Amino acid sequence: MWIILVTLSMGDPFVIPYKTFQHEDECVEYVNSPDNADTLAVEVIAIAGFNDPITGIVCTIKGVDNEIRSSY
Repeated sequence: MWIILVTLSMGDPFVIPYKTFQHEDECVEYVNSPDNADTLAVEVIAIAGFNDPITGIVCTIKGVDNEIRSSY
């Protein structure tokens, strides 16, 4: 199962809740699609707020010790 991991410059990394994917391609497509930008922004702001800059949004496998397969 693939998940979206968000890393921040000052805060702890977190996973976008309630959003999982069966395949890497699905996750990468979701993250890269302009149609999903608003949804991702709302979810990131709800968790991280406005003041902590994002350093990365990546697709990774759930349950694997921080092994990152793709970064976008």
